Amino acid sequence: MLSVGQWPNKPFAWLLLFLGCSGLLGAALYFQMVLNLEPCVKCVYQRMAVVGIGLSAIVGLFGSGLWLTRWAALIGWLYSSYQGLLIAYDHWDLQTSKNAFFAVCESAPNFPDWAPLHEWMPGLFAAPGLCGDIDWQWLGLGMPGWMTVIFAGLLLIGIIVTICHIISSFTKKDGLVLYHK
Repeated sequence: MLSVGQWPNKPFAWLLLFLGCSGLLGAALYFQMVLNLEPCVKCVYQRMAVVGIGLSAIVGLFGSGLWLTRWAALIGWLYSSYQGLLIAYDHWDLQTSKNAFFAVCESAPNFPDWAPLHEWMPGLFAAPGLCGDIDWQWLGLGMPGWMTVIFAGLLLIGIIVTICHIISSFTKKDGLVLYHK
């Protein structure tokens, strides 16, 4: 049986993470393109966090045998999950505040000048929606609430996997394993 600490060494685990991120992005595009729910700036930033986790999964998928790429993938996963959690929780808090009707956010994403994704791919990264609008709910939670739960779950899983990976690396007979076949 494969221990949790060995998951980062296995491409299949990274593939599952990538497929999960692809599913989240597919759902976001379904809500946007089919259900005509316009994303706001915070929604776009949450998409970017999912993209960050997905890119980290690709790094882990193709570099799981090398310690440097494996750790870069783990750190990218943790960082993107944490940032996504902060943004989603802030968005959820904004929507559920007493004055949610007056809640406003930026009118356009604040991407770096060298990568204006909202101009290059407006269908994916433009933000015409309003942060305070609650256009969709399921089981009493709106999209920011569900994304808070999802990012919290991804962060918790990432922390558990990373801690178990550290422990399993140091409990091997040969000490720290830097390369795994």
